[in-house]
Amino acid sequence: PKSQAEARKSPQAAKWKQAEHVELKTIWDMGTFQIVDRPKYVIPLPSRFTYRVKRDSHGNIAKYKARLVARGDLQTANEYSTTYALTSRFTAISTIIAIATQENMHLKHWDITGAFMTSDIDTELYLDLPPGYDLPPGKCIKLVKSLYGLKQSPGL
Repeated sequence: PKSQAEARKSPQAAKWKQAEHVELKTIWDMGTFQIVDRPKYVIPLPSRFTYRVKRDSHGNIAKYKARLVARGDLQTANEYSTTYALTSRFTAISTIIAIATQENMHLKHWDITGAFMTSDIDTELYLDLPPGYDLPPGKCIKLVKSLYGLKQSPGL
């Protein structure tokens, strides 16, 4: 589904809703945000879910995945300092693989679950939850750690 409304209307609506709950519990358990009183001078960024079906090696559905993302496209310039992220050049990676092959070494890689949610955030940012996840009146979410969708997330 391309939107939360589309997910709610789909035949798999219960599975998408469960995936949203799993995502929110994961980021809560990681200490990514706190529920706070909304400061008077703040307009929180909206957030939304993105959806993806994960499949196993045989093409069968293995998991329904929802990811909470901030609407970073609505951030103002004073809410972030840089959008630069360090990346490796292809020649560097090729050199490492060539040396490992020549020396008969084994290479490993890791996929860090929730990688963007492990970095402390460098500015004060507030979010509203997506529709259907209401907070008490006058409350919003204050980010403590980075979240997908923020302009500064890749560089943290």
